[in-house]
Amino acid sequence: MQAMDGEYREALVLVGDHDFEIVIEELHALATVTQVLPPRLALVLLPAAPPDIPGTAWYVEDVPTDVYRDLTPEERLFVDGWRARRHPKPRPDDHLPWDAPDHEPPDGPTR
Repeated sequence: MQAMDGEYREALVLVGDHDFEIVIEELHALATVTQVLPPRLALVLLPAAPPDIPGTAWYVEDVPTDVYRDLTPEERLFVDGWRARRHPKPRPDDHLPWDAPDHEPPDGPTR
C-alpha cells in the first residue's frame, strides 16, 4: 500500500542492539533498501507507515538532536547526506532552452 498521496517516503532506519544483517533481511522483505551503512544505518523507501521491526528506530522527517549526537562521525556524514538531498537544489536555469537569452551552456568537453 502506498502512502495516501501515492508517494513513497524515504526513511532512515537506526538499528539498535539487534543483528544488523537479520534486520536488513527483514527490511528487504518489507521495503526497498536504497543504502546501508553497517552496522547501524539504512535508508529505505516506504510505501506506507514504518513497519514494526524490533530493535529499530525509524526517522521519516529528521533525526532528533540527541540521537544525532550519539552517532559516530561516519554515521553523522551518512545522515547529513540524507538530510541534504531531501532539500531541492536551486537551479535557476532549469527547463530553459540552451539558446535562451542570457543563458550560458555548460562548458564543453576538454581534451
